[in-house]
Amino acid sequence: MVKALFNSLVFLFLYHTQCYALDFSVMTFNTMCDFCHKNSDDSFSSRKNSLRQVIKEHSADLIALQEVRTGEQVHTLLEGLKDYQVFYTDSFLMSYADPAIAVNTKKFQVLEQGQFWLGPRDGKFSFGWKFALPRQALWVKLKSLSDGQELVFITSHFDNRVENLLGSAQMLNRFTQEQKLPIVFAADTNCVPDFKGYTQLLGTNLINAFDIKEKFSAKGKSQKDEDFCYSRKGDEFPACRVDHVLLSKQHPWKVREWLIDARRLGEKERFPSDHRAIINQLTL
Repeated sequence: MVKALFNSLVFLFLYHTQCYALDFSVMTFNTMCDFCHKNSDDSFSSRKNSLRQVIKEHSADLIALQEVRTGEQVHTLLEGLKDYQVFYTDSFLMSYADPAIAVNTKKFQVLEQGQFWLGPRDGKFSFGWKFALPRQALWVKLKSLSDGQELVFITSHFDNRVENLLGSAQMLNRFTQEQKLPIVFAADTNCVPDFKGYTQLLGTNLINAFDIKEKFSAKGKSQKDEDFCYSRKGDEFPACRVDHVLLSKQHPWKVREWLIDARRLGEKERFPSDHRAIINQLTL
């Protein structure tokens, strides 16, 4: 009798936990800047429909985009996705949408938002530790509409100069250490897993979703490693990864699926970007 009662209580506890778990999806996607192309096939206007197709087909609840230059381009890529609230740096001086965030408002309420520049000036505007394009981190504090769970979603795009990579990694690590809520960091870090900056970014408080995934999936005709890679960082997957989804280590995350979209799209069957979109199905 006692054993039966105990088993019933365990079942009810597990059922309650499952019922109130927060399930959501996250995408990080470097869309390749509009001035990075070498020929007309790689221009933003030539690629925008393919980029939009990738984003729309996955319709992740949280989207982090990198190398989108202006707010206008962000809205172009999210055309037809009316349930998203979009965030990027926009002022009377400039629209600077690298990076940008889109939040599914049917899934989350945005409680707070903020950004800081990556450099030696304590978050103020900076060209980095070594002169380069200005880089920033963008974040939103969210509340789940289904169960009230709060979390912090962060994105960035690190500069690839070593001094700036190391400084950015250390700066983001300090920021994530200050957060008490669950963290999802989705970004192009320009850091492969065996680079010391990647280790400094993780510190003791973050874990890579790839390392705790329950399932790996890939979209695309080819399953060759080089098709999954950002070619400037090598052609052996998963060692070539620079686009990461990182999670707060102290929280009970489950990564139900880690998916990479390596499709060639359009009439000429080209990659939409020099990076591949990464999509994770998460449970908290």
